[in-house]
Amino acid sequence: MGDLKPFLALYRRHWGRLSLGVLLALLTLLGSIGLLSLSGWFIAATAVAGLTITRSAEFNYMMPAGGVRFLSVSRTAARWAERVVSHDATFRLLATLRSWFFQRIAPLGPGQLKDLRDGDLLNRMVADIDALDHLYLRLITPVVAGSLAILALMGLIALFDGQLALILGGTLFALLALFPLIFYRLGLKPGTILSERLTALRLALGDWVEAQSELAVFGATDSQRAVLNQHETALLAGQRSMARLTGFSQALITTLNGWVLLLMILLGWQQMGDATPPGPMLALLVFATLASFEALAPVANAFQHLGHTLTAARRLRPILEMEPEQRFGELAAPAQFESLSLKGLGFRYPGGLDPVIQDLNLSLSAGEKVAILGRTGCGKSTLLDLLTRQFAAGSGQITLNGQSLEAYSHSALSQTLCHISQRVHVFNDTLADNLRLAAPDATDAELISALELVELGHLAQDNGLMQWLGEGGRQLSGGERRRLGLARALLHPAPVLLLDEPTEGLDEGTESRVLAAILAQRPNRTLLYITHRRAALAQMDRVLTMDQGRLQHAAQ
Repeated sequence: MGDLKPFLALYRRHWGRLSLGVLLALLTLLGSIGLLSLSGWFIAATAVAGLTITRSAEFNYMMPAGGVRFLSVSRTAARWAERVVSHDATFRLLATLRSWFFQRIAPLGPGQLKDLRDGDLLNRMVADIDALDHLYLRLITPVVAGSLAILALMGLIALFDGQLALILGGTLFALLALFPLIFYRLGLKPGTILSERLTALRLALGDWVEAQSELAVFGATDSQRAVLNQHETALLAGQRSMARLTGFSQALITTLNGWVLLLMILLGWQQMGDATPPGPMLALLVFATLASFEALAPVANAFQHLGHTLTAARRLRPILEMEPEQRFGELAAPAQFESLSLKGLGFRYPGGLDPVIQDLNLSLSAGEKVAILGRTGCGKSTLLDLLTRQFAAGSGQITLNGQSLEAYSHSALSQTLCHISQRVHVFNDTLADNLRLAAPDATDAELISALELVELGHLAQDNGLMQWLGEGGRQLSGGERRRLGLARALLHPAPVLLLDEPTEGLDEGTESRVLAAILAQRPNRTLLYITHRRAALAQMDRVLTMDQGRLQHAAQ
């Protein structure tokens, strides 16, 4: 249960709505118990009054009838309001959890998340956090509301017989304590298995959707679909196990309700007198006992799903407890870029045997354009990862305007360095919103101008800025996605531009024109251009080559 503590602490942020939801759930239970109890008493009292004309004339039919109507309407209203408030509070809580989770993983470096697949990370952020709604909707609310409802029921019965109130209340509280223990143990293994199988199916389905083209080319679609069927069959088996447990819990509650009802009838008959039939008061006791189990039923259901919730919490906690490897300082972004210097830089990946960067020295001054050539795997992209602090250098130092790079805040580096990597991520959003990631305040005219400079002006025609790009930019070709990344670079206000093979897949003519447009748009902008192609190198101030993590010499 300790795995749930970090998540329970977040409930304080929404305690008002959550408490109101519990109160409305209590009012719903009280309305249900009161309605059934009063209805049973009213029917019995009416029957007794009808036996004699004298008592029939004296009996007040209007007040009980009004009470029944009031409780009926109030129960319906409370149930509706409870659903609205509790679900609103739960959705707000889940939004807070997702935001908190994202804030925790955002500073983590690639090395810390290298063992997690993208699909698994997304599944934790979506499905596992969704599973935590059981804590409030199916655990906290039923237990708290059920306990208070039992106390209220004891108070009602105590008005007529204190001993019966203690017996009924004690029995209900004993069951309220036993149900969590019983159904938590019964549901722990099925709930854990269900969570694991659901995760496996989601990952397999994500792989299948993402690799549709490759599967079709290699004729492996049917075999992969068979794997999905196996995961689906396993998940259905797990769901059947949980359904059987749910059926068992309902059967057990119904059986116990009958036994407790029989007990209360026998005790009530004895307590209320053997000579005279108890009549309406016994009917009230009977119907109150019947209604009381409405407070217990949700508790059994809640704890049988607790294993699934705990598994989700255990999957989330290791990520939430990770501390970022990179620590940022507090320096603000410099008002004007002057220099970026790398001295004696060395780096090897965690667990790696050979160094990726070795004794590397490089300096960039304001407005300088430098290209670094090198074959794949020579350390070019790693160099940019060190500059953007995705990884920490093993040795050496990087300074910005004479200050250590570690002294600057994360936002300061984001404002100073614009990094366009080989992989351009396109969000499932409009073209305009994808561009405004680089400049949130950019006008439509500025967006169109940036698109035209990278030869994507046709995308903006006929209100094209509002077109939906789809998941991963499926509406765009590979070359268009790369040029979209360059358009973002044009919009970004950073004085230093780091380009990591951004024109891969473009022909040499297009590459030269696009790069010339970028240089012409802001000629004073500093550029570090990583590539293994020689197109557009004539536009650089310096061209260096890199091999085995070292800058070897200037290319001719």
